[in-house]
Amino acid sequence: MLITLLYAGLMALLSVLLANYVLYIRLRANSLAEWKPNAAERVQANFVENVPLALLLLLLVEFAGGSVVFIHICGVSLVVLRGLHAWGLARNQGANYPRLIGAQGTFVLMSVLGVAAVLMSFG
Repeated sequence: MLITLLYAGLMALLSVLLANYVLYIRLRANSLAEWKPNAAERVQANFVENVPLALLLLLLVEFAGGSVVFIHICGVSLVVLRGLHAWGLARNQGANYPRLIGAQGTFVLMSVLGVAAVLMSFG
């Protein structure tokens, strides 16, 4: 069973949701807080910037024989962290905990997957 397929599918759905959110915000930009359109675009851009590499690392670690539990923990973490980041950046102007946890948590997750990939490459 290809576990990463589940998380790639969930991330694709979240990507579509974020893209539609950007469209929604652009259509209503005149009636929203001035910071909202930029924040919506940043949420989507940050997603597109980080999620493909995270999914690729997840897939490669899975193919290299990573444990099922580890793959699921990383996959669930990616979904939760990107959701937190999107929620925090879209709902609140400036720095806030959901945004910080989502962004920094994604970087930590990618670092963990990167280290796992390097270690697994040595057999």
